[in-house]
Amino acid sequence: MKPVTATVAALAVGAALIAPPAATAQTSRRADQPEPASPPVVLLLDGLGVYVENDYIGVSALTRPLARQGFQTRTDSHLMMKSRGVVPDVIIGHSMGGESALRYASELARAGYKPPLVITIDAAPAPPACTVPRCINIAGPGFANVRGARNISAWDAGARFVNHAQLPTHAAVQELILRETGAFMAAWKAGQPKVARSGAKPAARQNGAEAAASAEPSPPPATPKMWTMPGWTVPDWATPGGAGTRQGG
Repeated sequence: MKPVTATVAALAVGAALIAPPAATAQTSRRADQPEPASPPVVLLLDGLGVYVENDYIGVSALTRPLARQGFQTRTDSHLMMKSRGVVPDVIIGHSMGGESALRYASELARAGYKPPLVITIDAAPAPPACTVPRCINIAGPGFANVRGARNISAWDAGARFVNHAQLPTHAAVQELILRETGAFMAAWKAGQPKVARSGAKPAARQNGAEAAASAEPSPPPATPKMWTMPGWTVPDWATPGGAGTRQGG
């Protein structure tokens, strides 16, 4: 019997070594799932004289509302000293930054990158034609339209009597821009692959008191207290008519 037992034990050990552990199979399934893509990038190019990001002038004032929509943002001047090599999904430019936006979008498309959405405000001084599929130009009085772009009058949009420098921060112009970027973000999200969730659902977060309460078993409910007759007696006395009743004197 001993040789048979040793053989069975050896076979069991060999099977355990050959069989892959369950954790390894689970890891390989997770590796097959697509990783979430990075959020789209918006490149903001300010015009002449605006070389510092701020909330009061230029298109760099759109940084915070764009971040709330889910974008990553990069800011630069029309000289593009910091942003050469960035491959944005959207380029927004004001004044000379608008001209740089149109030229840089053409360069990206020629290099084989996906053409970005281009939004310009008062593109100047000599904006080139739009050579990518989607360009939107918002122009105030005295500024030229951009060939190949969808040109929108800033005056008709509600930005009346607004000078060139303050046009990017006017509420009506920002609303137009954020409407376009919001639609872009919605389309981007709709195109992302759905990642299937595996395993058990994560437990809901608990505060400290709830976690302590769930860690220990709950005590059984207390038995309600009932009123009882006080335990007192009288010597040589019994209940009339009951057992052991004293009869007579």
